[in-house]
Amino acid sequence: MECKFTKDGKKVAVLGKLNNEEWIVQEIYVSGDKEFPGGENFVTKTLLDHPAETYELKNKRELDQRIEKLESRVSSLRNDCEIAQHEATATELINRVNIAYTDVDVAQLETLCLFMSGKITHCVVDSYSLPVIKTLREALKAADHDYGYRFEGLKLVSLFGCGPRTERRDDAKLSLDWRINQYRDGSGSWRKIWPCVSFDAAVAKVDELIGKEEKATEKSIELKKQLGLQNPSIEKITAYWERQITAKREAIEKLRAAEKANETLA
Repeated sequence: MECKFTKDGKKVAVLGKLNNEEWIVQEIYVSGDKEFPGGENFVTKTLLDHPAETYELKNKRELDQRIEKLESRVSSLRNDCEIAQHEATATELINRVNIAYTDVDVAQLETLCLFMSGKITHCVVDSYSLPVIKTLREALKAADHDYGYRFEGLKLVSLFGCGPRTERRDDAKLSLDWRINQYRDGSGSWRKIWPCVSFDAAVAKVDELIGKEEKATEKSIELKKQLGLQNPSIEKITAYWERQITAKREAIEKLRAAEKANETLA
């Protein structure tokens, strides 16, 4: 059986010649690996030894190939872009962290060594009114007040990366602060502490902290007497008593005004 191809790419079996220009053919079908003629016979004029491709089909095939390559390239570039973006984001975050810790006081790491070597004896604990000096045992001891101050273990002490609050959090330069938790498992609130190697060092730290306060208070003045501090300064103490005198005078004037008003009504 002689096989040829029509102009539209069909493979056909040549059954015979109708005349000088036309041929009787039957289309070839495929089933698995086998080919066989099937369907109705038909007449065609042009038969080719090999499948022919029109210019239009050739052009379309080449365009499809180019589109496929371009799509593959776009996909590759998109993937490279995502990788570059992830790396840029990671780099930016690392730089932000590095910048935030540029001015960190690494002396706090020395305090860590003092903790580990057992040289910390006292802690200055931040309070709502004044800093309080405690022995290390007093500061770290965790007791259950509901059961007669039963000893429960040691409170958690951590070195925090902290910074002052600003309008934007990422504008804050961070510092390393020691903090102690309310509970030994770290589930409560945290208070800032200043570990010290002696009672005198703790007193000096308290003196420093009180010196940073804008105004003197009755408690800070009393603490100055108790510990022999340099702060609050004489100027701040004088300003405190002047405020107290002014407040008492204003209170006296209000009482006098109230008494006069009562006398008038009487």
